[in-house]
Amino acid sequence: MKIELQLKLDERAQVIVYGMFDEDKEVKGISKLLAADVKEAIQSKKFSGKFGEIYSTKVSDVLFKAILFVGLGKKKEMTMERIRRVLGKAVKFTKNNRYTSFTSNILEVLRGLNVCGEDMLGCVAAEGLILGNYSFTKYLSKERQEKVPVLEMASLQWGGSLDAINDGLKRGRVIAEATNMVKELVNEPANVVNSVYLEKAAKDVAMTNSKITFRVLDKSDLEKLKMGALLGVNVGSDNPPKLLILEYHGADHSGFDAAFVGKGITFDSGGYNLKPTKMIEEMNTDMAGAAAVLGTIKAAAELSVKKNVLGVMPLCENMISGKAQHPGDIVRAYNGKTIQIGNTDAEGRLILADALAYTEDTYHPNIMIDLATLTGACVVALGYYTMGAVSKDEKLLSELKDAGEKSGDRVWPLPFFDEYHDWMDGSISDLNNITMKGKGYEAGAITAGVFLSKFVEKSRWAHLDIAGSAFWAVEGDYVQKGATGSGVRMVLYWLMEK
Repeated sequence: MKIELQLKLDERAQVIVYGMFDEDKEVKGISKLLAADVKEAIQSKKFSGKFGEIYSTKVSDVLFKAILFVGLGKKKEMTMERIRRVLGKAVKFTKNNRYTSFTSNILEVLRGLNVCGEDMLGCVAAEGLILGNYSFTKYLSKERQEKVPVLEMASLQWGGSLDAINDGLKRGRVIAEATNMVKELVNEPANVVNSVYLEKAAKDVAMTNSKITFRVLDKSDLEKLKMGALLGVNVGSDNPPKLLILEYHGADHSGFDAAFVGKGITFDSGGYNLKPTKMIEEMNTDMAGAAAVLGTIKAAAELSVKKNVLGVMPLCENMISGKAQHPGDIVRAYNGKTIQIGNTDAEGRLILADALAYTEDTYHPNIMIDLATLTGACVVALGYYTMGAVSKDEKLLSELKDAGEKSGDRVWPLPFFDEYHDWMDGSISDLNNITMKGKGYEAGAITAGVFLSKFVEKSRWAHLDIAGSAFWAVEGDYVQKGATGSGVRMVLYWLMEK
């Protein structure tokens, strides 16, 4: 999609999208008929300027094929996320009406409001437009693909200086396109995306930038390293387990400023604790954490982030076969701790346990953050609009929450009280992969984090549960149903500001 800046509204576009604050009572500078139309709409309460409200019309003396008014709400309540959302609404309206271009005054009326700097204004504008324009059409017939509307051009009125806003538009494009790449991977079915497919995707990313190096640990390497937790999950699958490692060197110093570890279960049947209908069908998405790590490394390199960043992706498949892991089995993790398998469907924490312990032991990152579609409990607690976070590091949590607010890829800290920290202790093993306390289901998202904490000793660490935020069953203003790329934007904002 082409994004252009113009001093005036672009008469080449098919649609005009006009943003109005609820303090505004009239339209100036377009046409008398349109001004009268909007005045009548306001008086009859068809439109008020309330945030998110839309009103479409057509008048004879305006050449655009369609006219859309979007409510911007109160000026003092405008945020970066609201900018993404109103531009997402503009994209959605244009596409739903099968037009391919629009022009808008929204960026211009935001100039001078001090919502954010001009570079960040460009960034969030590009994100709202490009994320909102995404569609997953790969498996449609050619005839149906041709019918899916695509926005080809957005022309934004802008009367300010160009350097900062253009820099922001470029940065936002990189962030949004990396996020859309993650959406594409997560939306793919499990008969396409397996560990071998993701290995090739990671290699392709590494090939694009000389500052990225790529390494893969195959099954024999994992066996030598005694990663029994990861290997145990995969034992029922015909697809090989892998640990992918991407190093991005953007700083002059040695060592890694941050490591991101992403859960990569390419399909989760639940094992012998089989997932039920209405849940199992979407378990191709259980590698969303690994995909988010890959997208983060890609964008960090393209943005020349001045940090050394490590991306680690443990990959396997949780399947049922004559070799599959049983409930009650005991495995030994990379760090030597034994784990009894209380439930074969609590498998993500097992592969992350080995990956976290290995990453810390081998690379000694200052900060280590894992991203995982880990628990249904997090979806129940928080729904789709935020990832859940646990950590003992309050400063790190605060930084991640702030980055989430700015990026729109939100983080909400969950309690991590001392009282929780023995809830994953085993009776005949060091740990159990489900809690044996209480009735066995309380605080599931938190106790999963407790389990992971047992595999981190020195690094500053946070666990991000993206089970709800990674895959939406509802549609947002610039987010489609399905994969969202959750984690990529937040992490990149955090890296750029840190």
